[in-house]
Amino acid sequence: MAADPDTRPRARTKVQVSHSSHDGAISVVVTLDGQVRDLQLADTVTTRPAAQLARDILDLIHSAQALFDPPARS
Repeated sequence: MAADPDTRPRARTKVQVSHSSHDGAISVVVTLDGQVRDLQLADTVTTRPAAQLARDILDLIHSAQALFDPPARS
């Protein structure tokens, strides 16, 4: 008699990286496929102009995503 196939749900392993700004005020978690899974802002970011805060967040996200990029071949 053949064994029944295992039909239990299986947990998927998610590869992700956490990256923080140099001052620790902004933290992001990005998955291998580039999705932002979490964004944390410290209260101190309220002193930054809105345009600067937006740039800082995007720069941090792009830096985190770049950690998954393979190195360029020459």
